[in-house]
Amino acid sequence: MSFLIYDSETSGLAPAWNVPLQAAFVAATDADLLPSRQTVLTARLPAHVVPSPDAMLVTGLDPDRIDAAPLSQLEMMKAIAGILDAASPTTILGYNQLAYDEEVLRHGFFQTLHPPYGTSMPGFARADVLIMLRAVAMLAPDAITIPVTPQGKPTMRLGPVCRANGIAFDEADAHDALNDVHATIALFKLLRERAPTIIAAMMANAHKSGPAGLLARPEPLGLGLFNRMIPAGGIMPTPGNASSWAVADLTVDPTYLDATPEQLGEMLFARGERPIRLVKTNAQPILLPWEMATTAGQNEIPQDGELQARLARIRGHARFRDNLAIALAWRFAGKEPSPWPDDALYSGGFISREDAITSRRWHEVAWDQRVRLGRQLLGDVRLKAFANRWAWLEAPGELSAVEREKGSAWFTHRLDTPDDVPWLTRPAALQRIAALKGGAGPSDPDRARQLDTIERWLAGRSRSLSRAA
Repeated sequence: MSFLIYDSETSGLAPAWNVPLQAAFVAATDADLLPSRQTVLTARLPAHVVPSPDAMLVTGLDPDRIDAAPLSQLEMMKAIAGILDAASPTTILGYNQLAYDEEVLRHGFFQTLHPPYGTSMPGFARADVLIMLRAVAMLAPDAITIPVTPQGKPTMRLGPVCRANGIAFDEADAHDALNDVHATIALFKLLRERAPTIIAAMMANAHKSGPAGLLARPEPLGLGLFNRMIPAGGIMPTPGNASSWAVADLTVDPTYLDATPEQLGEMLFARGERPIRLVKTNAQPILLPWEMATTAGQNEIPQDGELQARLARIRGHARFRDNLAIALAWRFAGKEPSPWPDDALYSGGFISREDAITSRRWHEVAWDQRVRLGRQLLGDVRLKAFANRWAWLEAPGELSAVEREKGSAWFTHRLDTPDDVPWLTRPAALQRIAALKGGAGPSDPDRARQLDTIERWLAGRSRSLSRAA
């Protein structure tokens, strides 16, 4: 088995509106995860993205280093796509990457005209050490130490977890992508050593075929929620999305079998007790045979015979399954797609084969031909917007006067609009810096100096970008 372990540091927390500034990849080709190759990429911030002051504080990214990075954002995403292509087939491994880093990659690929779901293609399995840590903490709590914050709350942040379990990882080394990758490798090896059966079962879920096969079984399973295990049983895949399964919480007596599609739709997203849940088979769910999970179940769980009987009733009720299929199909009915192309990855449909071919060609030709492809051949309005954007940012001389004027208007609105928008604008970033300064006490001189540096950089960058526009 081979692994590709990676981590990214980004300009902010919202994947649709931020970009990776640093990414590290380590390829390991044997069971001991000994690195065979490692790559670190750093990229400049594209002109239309305003970085989060909070993110810059946390990561410690130096503004001058960002400006001096060797790669543009287009070059960064092309290099990452190449690393993935070269690594396949492999298991992609990270820490919290399924919830975050994968989303950053998807949106980054989408907005730079690469296939957005590259890591989900055949040849890849995806595993998350944070998810596996949660499984071990629930099922074998003596195998791992979960640290607590000064406020007495458990934390699963990578640095504290490593240090609590004897893995050297100074906080000053955190939020550097390569350091985080090596810490992730060390923690994964420790989990595999201390809880081999659990990790083996979780690695079987790294490919969607594993959870899908479990959910098709006629017997109850153990489903891991945020911090507890429940007995559950698969009901059906979501119509039109085989990677999303409706799953019954078998602690709940299925008195809902005669519910209408509308009532079932409400149950899917109810607060508190939720008799029907959705499980993503392509996101390494904590899904195990029930006999492995019973020690972590809550008190007052029904007996195994009752669990089996409930699952049989649910699966054998034809009208319920028909109504649930309707409710699942209605989930996104009437939902307005985002008016912003950056945020329309999931609401605008899949990329057509024709547009995928044109996008691949777009990366192979010079800017004058890229502009022509964007004008004439790209049919997806989202991809057309991205192609126009990059042409205006990277090669405005290839555009017509009208196109340059439209690009300038877009750029000014993106950076300085007073409207309520989902991205960070320059005025909002400077306002946030002022608020952070107000909360910095005299005991935080380094923090205050860092905020001053970020503020000067943003203000100076603002002036240069305004002149460019």
